[in-house]
Amino acid sequence: MNKAVKTLRDILVIGWLNGWVPLVRSWVWLVANAVTPLSLLVVLAIYAGPLGIKWGLVGGLIWTIASNGISLIGDATFYRLEIKFQQMLVAAPVSPVAYALGLALSSFIFAAPTLAFYAAYLAYLGVFTAVGVLEAAAALLLLWLATAGVGFAVSTLINQMRYAWAVPGILSAVLSTMAPVYWPATVLPSQWLGVVLPTGEAGVIIQTALGLARYGEGLLAAAWALLAAYAAVALALLAKVARWRQV
Repeated sequence: MNKAVKTLRDILVIGWLNGWVPLVRSWVWLVANAVTPLSLLVVLAIYAGPLGIKWGLVGGLIWTIASNGISLIGDATFYRLEIKFQQMLVAAPVSPVAYALGLALSSFIFAAPTLAFYAAYLAYLGVFTAVGVLEAAAALLLLWLATAGVGFAVSTLINQMRYAWAVPGILSAVLSTMAPVYWPATVLPSQWLGVVLPTGEAGVIIQTALGLARYGEGLLAAAWALLAAYAAVALALLAKVARWRQV
């Protein structure tokens, strides 16, 4: 079998195993995963009306992608330390990179129902345009690659499970509250501070694409360039640290 085809098959199988199967069998985790962004959506809807709903939906898209990517810290650490699943694959013809990317795909699969809800609601509100949809989708894809790569890389540094579940929550909170995800970068002393974190860059891009905020062309170009750079660095880091380790 062609090596590229086999790698793709391995990625899809691991993504199905860690993403689709838990999604179908443990739906309560899907609800738990959606609670925080839905809570913020309700608050914004109450205090800011129809416009608040749009901001809450856009923020929910970004928060869901970022938090699920970062959550790979817990999954990858659990598989390596507790059930030794990663060690079982050492003897199997599965490459470390295929394993890492499969786990990254599983995070996207698990987030898909929540993302579909937000996207459908935004479509119902009429904020989508053909170009806007493509730009928002591209930004979310880059954000997924960036956060999933970082999540897997950080998991290789953790050797105790009690940290594996705490760290993702902290990082998700930082990425979703310290960047213009639910609010515009214009409230900052300098709008350029809004593109320091990958979630902020995605926020600037998607807010512009959907007409929620207006930013200068320079800031928008910087957001695209930095988000693409984050994704590239995260993938390179993932490829470097994804290796079989006996613990």
